[in-house]
Amino acid sequence: MSHLKERTEKNCLNCGAQVAGRYCQQCGQENVEVKESFFHLLMHFVEDLTHFDGKLWKTLKLLLFKPGSLTKLYMDGKRTIYLHPIRMYLFVSAVFFFFIFSGSELGPNKIAATKLDVKTKDSISSVASKNAVTLNFGSDTINYKTLAAYDSAQLKLPTEKKDGWFASKLVKQGIHLEQKYKGDKAEIFKALIEQFQHFFSRMLYISLPMFAFFLWLLYRRTKTHYFVDHLIFSIHIYSAFFIILFAVKLIDEAYKLIFNKPFILLDITIVFVLFFYLYKSLKNHFNQSTSKTIFKFFILNILTLVLMSFLMFTFVMLSIFNI
Repeated sequence: MSHLKERTEKNCLNCGAQVAGRYCQQCGQENVEVKESFFHLLMHFVEDLTHFDGKLWKTLKLLLFKPGSLTKLYMDGKRTIYLHPIRMYLFVSAVFFFFIFSGSELGPNKIAATKLDVKTKDSISSVASKNAVTLNFGSDTINYKTLAAYDSAQLKLPTEKKDGWFASKLVKQGIHLEQKYKGDKAEIFKALIEQFQHFFSRMLYISLPMFAFFLWLLYRRTKTHYFVDHLIFSIHIYSAFFIILFAVKLIDEAYKLIFNKPFILLDITIVFVLFFYLYKSLKNHFNQSTSKTIFKFFILNILTLVLMSFLMFTFVMLSIFNI
């Protein structure tokens, strides 16, 4: 409650309803004087900040240390003292992506400065070589320096030997990148990473409802859970993963500053931690037997692996065609 003076008039300035008390029964707005001093404005900001901060820590504590419980409480209607799932996801993901993509190791300048092996360069540029684009058809090697040279060569081939639509697009983009970056594969790789960073958050946004759909398929016989419930559960899982990975990255960076080497054991352990967190979330939220939970846990991970592989390939291709 604010410390502003309550209005003598009983009409709500927001919705026009008659107010019985300090708050409107229709929209919830406080019926107070609209004129406020700088001090009141500052106090209102501090109250909102501490209110958000209090909710945030309560939400994170339950989310991280009692997997699956936050979703269950939300479904039971206990929502006032915790952050709304979407609001929390937007906040956590924004912090996570900002930190990851601005980090010293993952930043584009660091990546460009890293020595790239030949295989990595070839896989990124796809069809690029130093002076031409090289394509292998069986034992034949054909070099194209320009789009005109490629189109001319394709016209001379019989229909059954011409490149398909996708292969043709890929070759032409390879020629374009070869000319644009003057054969510098490190620059091509740098540009690809920068472009993929722009797409990465979108990839996860797309994967989230698909992850919820997989849950719906696995638990569709549970009549008490609807698709929206699975979506909220997925939001909580993604948010928890972001927070855990964020914490691990901070620890890893601190370890490097102290010992001048990466924390390999932590990087290995975190994979098992994430898997265990997902399993416990499934077990606690859906409350099924251990055998059923383990079976569905493995099926869910296989489906997710296929999905993420497809999305990764799709967005890498989009990145290639957008640099």
